[in-house]
Amino acid sequence: MFYGWKLATIGSCGNLLLQGSVFYTMNAFIEPLVDLHGWSRAGIGLSMTFASAMMTLSMPIGIMLTNKVSIRLLMTLGAFIGGLSYIGLGHVDDIRLFAALFSIVWVCGQICGGVVATMLMNRWFAACRGRAFGLVAMGTSLSGAFLPFIALVLVDTFGVSWAFSVLGGLAFLLFPICWRLIRDTPEEIGLTVDGLAAGAFQPGAEEGKVVPIGWRELIRGRRMWIIGVSFGIGLMAVGGVLSQLKPRFVDSGMGSYAAMGFMCLTALLGALGKYAWGWVCDRTTPLFTAKLLFLCNALSLACIFLPQNLFNVILFVVGYGLCMGGIWTVFPVVVAYLYGKKQFPHVYKYISLFVAVKSLGYAVVGLSHGLTGSYNTAYIMLIVLLLAAFAATSTIREHEAAEGNVFATCN
Repeated sequence: MFYGWKLATIGSCGNLLLQGSVFYTMNAFIEPLVDLHGWSRAGIGLSMTFASAMMTLSMPIGIMLTNKVSIRLLMTLGAFIGGLSYIGLGHVDDIRLFAALFSIVWVCGQICGGVVATMLMNRWFAACRGRAFGLVAMGTSLSGAFLPFIALVLVDTFGVSWAFSVLGGLAFLLFPICWRLIRDTPEEIGLTVDGLAAGAFQPGAEEGKVVPIGWRELIRGRRMWIIGVSFGIGLMAVGGVLSQLKPRFVDSGMGSYAAMGFMCLTALLGALGKYAWGWVCDRTTPLFTAKLLFLCNALSLACIFLPQNLFNVILFVVGYGLCMGGIWTVFPVVVAYLYGKKQFPHVYKYISLFVAVKSLGYAVVGLSHGLTGSYNTAYIMLIVLLLAAFAATSTIREHEAAEGNVFATCN
């Protein structure tokens, strides 16, 4: 097995045990934290909003650091600091300290996984980049498939402090693994990109001679705005729908445990979807995949309006779960495809700021329910925006891509 796949697995574990874990397990911690410390749900929600903002701001910084600091060192420090901060969440009684530690854990999720692991995959893969990015990204969704139930059992059995300690301890175990196994480039251990013979990867015209794109030039180009806003919309839809999916099922008459089960199943299918859409990227082109992805997300989200019965709920969960998973995977792949492997870190540090649009999804869905007593208004708006993203990305043509067609070489 090519060594790069081992590194992709470690990056996926970073997303699973830090970034995804601390987000999804809050479903199990919110009520116990309210009872234990007297905090309000609104206060905890604001802490998560603050942490989300810090995580978004850390993304371009993390990308810039990969050009100046060893990725091996960055991921090791991310696991070390993130694991200790995660443990600390269970031992503070001031919500401001809780918000600070929560932010550190989420930022470290970007360092031990997230954008730093994505930069690592860009160095190790070209033709197989879609699947590599997908494998790294699927860790976040996998955490939502089973960690909420584990956290719930830990809280009920041992209490909040021990539950945070166990989950943080698992993340901390990545610290020695990262230091022992991570290598910044395949050349460090005598390998080549994708594990292919030297010269097998044939880059496009822009790959041979790279002149860094200035941010002024970048923002003047329509491609950055189309891709950034479109994927920002996609992430807004994913975040908004998932944040209130369990209450949506409960409101429609489903039992609490059944609703949690379907939410976790959606997350699990999202993990599978991340790898599957990466495979589609490698077998077609990332630009074609992006257009198909937005269309499928809009159509699958529309299934939530079908009359609620077991068949229709499963249809929605399977369809939307598989489709939503592709957003995080295809986003960096299409950026690398359009701008080139060597320009990718420079461009992605700017375009990743559009991830901030994701935070609007939480407000849109919550406001819809608060004003109308239903989520339907928000769902309709998100479907329309996803269709707009499909139309916008359809204006970008394949000949605008910096890379040649390298996707048929990954078997």
